[in-house]
This record gives sequence, C-alpha cells and structure tokens, in this order.
Amino acid sequence: MKDHLFLLGVACLVGAGAVACAKVHTEPEGSGGRPGLPGTGGGSGSSSGSGTGGIVALPDGGPVEKFVDEVAICKQVEYMFEPKIPTVTLLVDRSGSMFHCLSGNTGDAVCADLTNTAWAKLRTAIESVMTQLDAQVRFGFMTVWGTNPASNGMCPSIKGMATDAVPPALNNAAAITKVYDGLAPAPNSTETGKKFESPASESIAVATKQLMDDTTVGDKYIIFLTDGQPDYCDDSNSLCAPDSVIFRLQTAYTAGIKTVVFGVQTALFDLAPGVLQAFANAGAGEPTLAPVRTGGTANDLWDQCNGLAPWADDLTASGKPKERGTTLGTYSTAMGPTKPYMPSAANQTELVNQLSSALSGVKSCTFDLKEKDGNPLKVDRTMLTGAHVKIMGTEVPLDETNGWRMNTESQLELTGKSCDTWRAPESKTVDFMFPCEAFIVG
Repeated sequence: MKDHLFLLGVACLVGAGAVACAKVHTEPEGSGGRPGLPGTGGGSGSSSGSGTGGIVALPDGGPVEKFVDEVAICKQVEYMFEPKIPTVTLLVDRSGSMFHCLSGNTGDAVCADLTNTAWAKLRTAIESVMTQLDAQVRFGFMTVWGTNPASNGMCPSIKGMATDAVPPALNNAAAITKVYDGLAPAPNSTETGKKFESPASESIAVATKQLMDDTTVGDKYIIFLTDGQPDYCDDSNSLCAPDSVIFRLQTAYTAGIKTVVFGVQTALFDLAPGVLQAFANAGAGEPTLAPVRTGGTANDLWDQCNGLAPWADDLTASGKPKERGTTLGTYSTAMGPTKPYMPSAANQTELVNQLSSALSGVKSCTFDLKEKDGNPLKVDRTMLTGAHVKIMGTEVPLDETNGWRMNTESQLELTGKSCDTWRAPESKTVDFMFPCEAFIVG
C-alpha cells in the first residue's frame, strides 16, 4: 500500500500577538506504520515525539483533515500573549510662562508668534509621539492652569475639577489632538486674576483621583510636563508649592500611580534642577531631597509655609503633626536614581527624542496568555527550555532577573535589562516561540 508522508513543524510563533504553528507539508513517497503524534511520545511511526517536528505516515485514502486536526491541534487555535495596556494621563502645563517667546522679544507676556513658544513646541512633540503609541497606551489628557480666585479669577483644580480633560482610552490621539489644538493661549496680561497660574499640586491630585477611579487593568502613570515653578494659583512664597507637589506625587505613588517628570527648559523660566530632581524621585517612589534653597534646611518649609492657607490645607489632609520640623513631602538625606527629562523647549528634535523615551518607558513588560473561545490557556512551565523570546529579532534569555520568565502558567514577564530593552523607543516588536505541546487548553 502506498503511503503519504506529512512533515509537521510544531513551533508556535507569536508575532504582533498572533501565534502560527504546525505548518503541514506533503511528500509524494514514503512508508511507515501507524502515525505517532508529535510531542506526545506515542505511536510507532517515525515521529520523534520531541515537539520539534518529525516524519509521520498516513495510509492512502485516510481522513487527512481529521488526522491533521488531531496531530496539529495547535494549528487550529490562535493563541495570543497580550500586554497589559498602561493608562497614562498627560498633565501639561498651560501657565503663562509656556506662552513667552523662546527667542526674540522674550519680555512679552504672550509671544506674538505662538509657534515660537514652549507651548507650541511641546504640543507638536506630544502629538507626534502619542500617535506612534496610540494602540499600545490608553492616553488621557489634562492641563495645569487657573487664575487667582483671590482676584476674581477661576482655578478649577482647587475645587477638585479637571481642566481641559480628555478621559483615557486606546486610540485616543485624535480626540486629544482636537482638544489640545483648540485651546486658546494665555491672555496677554500680567494682571493677577487674569494671567494663567500653575496650580500643579492640585492638578496632580485631580489626575491621581481620575486614575484611581479607572478600573482598567494595567499600570497607571502621570506624565507631568512643565516649564516652570508651581504655585497655588497665586504668586505666594515659591518655596511652598514644590513641597505640596512632592506630597501629591508621593501620595499618587502610594496609590499605585507612578509619575514621570518632563521639565521643559527655557531661557527665562528654567525650573531649578534640584526641584525637578525631587519631583522625579517622588514620582518614582524613591528617596527624595527636600526642595529648599541653597544653604536651607527642611525646617524652612514649616517656618515659611505654615501660615500659607493652601500649604496648611495640604498639611491637614496629610494627617501629619502641625509642628516645626513637619513637611508635606517625606524627605531623605540622599536622592534616588531616577532622573527627570530636561529637554530644551527650543530644540524640537530633543523634545521628540526625550518624549519618545519617556512615553515608551511605560510600555508593559507583562504579557497575559489570552483565552480562546472562552477556554483558558496555560503553559506547561516544565517545557520552558524549548521556548524562545526575541526583541527586535534578538534572543532574550530565560532568566529571572534579566531576561524573561513565566510568573504564572498564563503570564509572561520581561525582566530587568530585557524590560529596559523592550521599553526603548526603537524596540517595536517582541516575538514569543513556544513548542505547541507546551500549551494546555482548558
């Protein structure tokens, strides 16, 4: 009797989420007995039973489709490792300083050429980079601005209201761009109650609450983009508001929300590096130095701020004792390793590159094996040595600390340096290759 031979390749390749496996090729000649099943160790045919492919024989006239279904059941199912989608609120400074000229007549309250402002340069960079990650990140949007209510102004964030907000969603770039592009510049005025202030701590508190209320699975982030000193929607002591910002950033981190700090540098309103550094450390949950003036101590915060109503209100909210030595933020004698991004507002390339790094850094390094038709999928973790993971075509080792690992039977994580590599802006693809028999259905 003449037999047909089938060569079965049984590696499963995951690229851009989908898995293809068990490709079937036919050969015209051959012989053999009853076919064995690759990866099961059964049968007396010429299959190796190792899960790496083999030759199996099917009697002429046999039920080919049924045989293929049985031998290569992995071929019939589309498996996917899906990343946990992060949620990111872009919190953008809209205070008056963002509308000053970057060059030329820098003394104007609002630049006659709006394209020559930090506001316009940063907006172009954000809209460009956001579009590239639109399908990988749930982006939301808010701004930081308000006018002094003590001078008949309006400062919504003090009342717990978001300003210019777009709720987070996947593929949200167009909706955010529409709102962003439609925002009017700050008024051409230096008058208190009319000029745009920078109530950063209040805005961070609002953004934190929104993210806490968001029940979507995945990591939560605030990207805080600012060019200057925060305030309380007023022109009070500039030492106090940064302490409030740090308190709110540390509160957000405790709630599971990390903040990435993006300090846009301009000639007139360059934010002190020590303040930005403190913001970055607080947002990452790291040891933080008190943002005091040169030669000062943390006691200065109580001495100069305890009579200021917004600072005192935050102190009440913190639950800390109302006595000298108390600060809103929690401070150490050393700072953590996280650095703030500090691009020049006038350098569009620098803005785009650093923003790409900042936003790519929120990409998830955790991937869940998706159910198929309601059936849960698992991986046999005793078979991981036969699997391969590649980032941009480069092999990633099976390693607990700097490679990849299976946290559970259905969750894969890139660890350490491999996670850093995946989060680099230039890393666009990650592939997972598993033997078909490593998958457990049901």
